[in-house]
Amino acid sequence: MVARVATSGFRRRTSPGLALGIGAIVVGVGLTAYTAGIKNAPISSREPHKAFVPEYDVVEVPVPERPVAPGVAVRDIRTRLEKFPVHQLPNGALRDLAAVRDLVTLAPLPGGLPVLETNLGAVDEISNPVVGRIPPGMRAMTVRVDATSAVEGWARGGSIVDVLLVEKNRTTVIAEQVKVISAERSLSPVDVNQAGSGVPNTVTLLVTQEQCLAINTAVPLGRIAFALRSQRDLESWRETRLSSDEIRGGAREGERERVGGVVTFGSGADRKQYALVNGRWMPADSIPAGFFARNASQAGSVRE
Repeated sequence: MVARVATSGFRRRTSPGLALGIGAIVVGVGLTAYTAGIKNAPISSREPHKAFVPEYDVVEVPVPERPVAPGVAVRDIRTRLEKFPVHQLPNGALRDLAAVRDLVTLAPLPGGLPVLETNLGAVDEISNPVVGRIPPGMRAMTVRVDATSAVEGWARGGSIVDVLLVEKNRTTVIAEQVKVISAERSLSPVDVNQAGSGVPNTVTLLVTQEQCLAINTAVPLGRIAFALRSQRDLESWRETRLSSDEIRGGAREGERERVGGVVTFGSGADRKQYALVNGRWMPADSIPAGFFARNASQAGSVRE
């Protein structure tokens, strides 16, 4: 008789493991199919990638094809048009060279970059560098100086000075915040390493038209002197005139004397008289108009 072997227990023990294995196979096949489907999908069905590209206003400007040396006429410069964003163009960049073709370069020009108006000028600005430093409406004038008037020679190219007229009995400020263009035909500023190089005999000033007239009118009247000031100092003089009488304690020039009273003391040869002038008691030889003494021996006075 053949013996029967029971397998129900074995089946119960292996059924869960078999189910998990089959499930893993199904999931793997599904993922593989999904991935393959994406790769094989038409490009038009995919969502496009949107890139942000900023847009600027662009303008074409002429630029030199190669570096240009100073003194070259604009009409002789070979140029090409280059596109530049408007907001990146430097101030003074020329968009058309037709109106400046008769000018020359005052400074070296780099190739491939816009031409700046400040780097161009007339032909005489090459041989006369002072001309290029005179803005429209301004003037350049020269005055004779010495060690005292030129602030011991520290008033050099680029310095800012106030111009004073020194007369016998008064000093007057006739021009403020005036720039020195050159000293003794030198445009160089003060060199601290050559402080003892000498004091200029002449100084060229950059002035307004009104300052030019004032200084030239003042030259025959007395001596011209400079007061050196800081370039950061923009304040005006509190007083623009001082007379010798003011230094000695008198009233300011142009100030009307105001008599506030008269006092007399004593009589005869011992009689003394004082007048209250601008708040100060001063000896008086006579009674000012508008006052009279009631009694020469009595201190005091009465206004008429």
